[in-house]
Amino acid sequence: MVGLTGAAGQAGPDPRPLVMKFGGSAFAELDGYTRVARYTARRIADEKRPVVVVVSAMSGTTGRLQQTLDVLADDPPAQVAAMLLTSGETVSVALLAAALDAAGVPALALSAAGTGLLGEGPADRARLIRADPAVLLSGLEDCPVLVVPGGQAVDSAGGTVMLGRNSSDLSAAAMAAALGAGTCVLFSDVPGVCTADPYLVPAARTLPEISYEGVRRMSRHGAKVVHESAVDWAERGDVRLHCRPFPWTGSGGGGTVVGQGPEAAAVVAHKGSDVWRFRSGPERRAAARGLLAEGLRTTEFDSASGTYLVVPAGARGTAHQLGAGRRHDDLCLITTVRADGRAEHVLVSRADADAEARRCHARLYPDPVNAPGPAAPAPAPAPVKARSAHSDVLFGSRAVPVPRDGAH
Repeated sequence: MVGLTGAAGQAGPDPRPLVMKFGGSAFAELDGYTRVARYTARRIADEKRPVVVVVSAMSGTTGRLQQTLDVLADDPPAQVAAMLLTSGETVSVALLAAALDAAGVPALALSAAGTGLLGEGPADRARLIRADPAVLLSGLEDCPVLVVPGGQAVDSAGGTVMLGRNSSDLSAAAMAAALGAGTCVLFSDVPGVCTADPYLVPAARTLPEISYEGVRRMSRHGAKVVHESAVDWAERGDVRLHCRPFPWTGSGGGGTVVGQGPEAAAVVAHKGSDVWRFRSGPERRAAARGLLAEGLRTTEFDSASGTYLVVPAGARGTAHQLGAGRRHDDLCLITTVRADGRAEHVLVSRADADAEARRCHARLYPDPVNAPGPAAPAPAPAPVKARSAHSDVLFGSRAVPVPRDGAH
């Protein structure tokens, strides 16, 4: 059995907790929970300090839940949506805690109330406003290994709220900052922070290091790198973010350190967003302001063909804000983010999006010798990320129809 001595402040040479986040790709198969448990056990044995493990839902689960909800209701109450959409992380917490126990590592499985995170705003896309270390430290006094759900917090009434899609990074960074952890490891299915999505651009480069502002800028322009608010919490708490692939062997391909590094340029393909065209700039700006007030960030841009707004696909309850616009399902936005902060937008047909992203990246980094880091290993090409077969546990394997009526 792997054990730790004492409470959080007496856990060995470095008493600060180790905070690790595992994305949904780590749990594409059930044995992923076993692999994560064994890796965690090794880190505990090597470092002998408390561990907080933040977990995402198994890949595809939250999207599957969202699709199922969309079939039943166009705009359900936010609290009801949050209750359903956070269930995937709850399942992962229970499964990983069970796998850890089987590996000889007793772990405390916590709910949103045990995270110490407080949110406000719509329950299905709340804003994180506080991270209370006392709640986590209390848990670590009972057990030096905590398993907590990513992307969840509680509101002032104690109800569970969701911090938006892909917000497990935010949970991990906020907890690390609150605990004074110094570093926070974010494991995902890509080599680190790359100059483009390596699933779309095989020539994408893995950046060995990048500044907080550099990665925040990428995220702000739609890159699925690190949650923008996670970067804010990390910077305020002086937490370095280590973005690494999982499984990670610990040798070579060390991922990306986000902290006081350099700036970098990148290409972003907004394939997970919808393109809306408006008749005028004021109409577009009004829609963008309304969506931002509801916790949805958008991208505004103009081109010779019109005035556009790019909105995350699948966002519920947006029809009343987007009523003045027209959605173009055949279009996709490609953004080149320059190292100096400039952003260049080009609108292409969705069928040409991958090719255009590669062309833009080749213009940014025409000479591999002068690229900022080693070439990222290219995952097998895939139009979408793999979805765990076990994400069908609540629904069966039958496809869920996705409404395309403008409301979602």
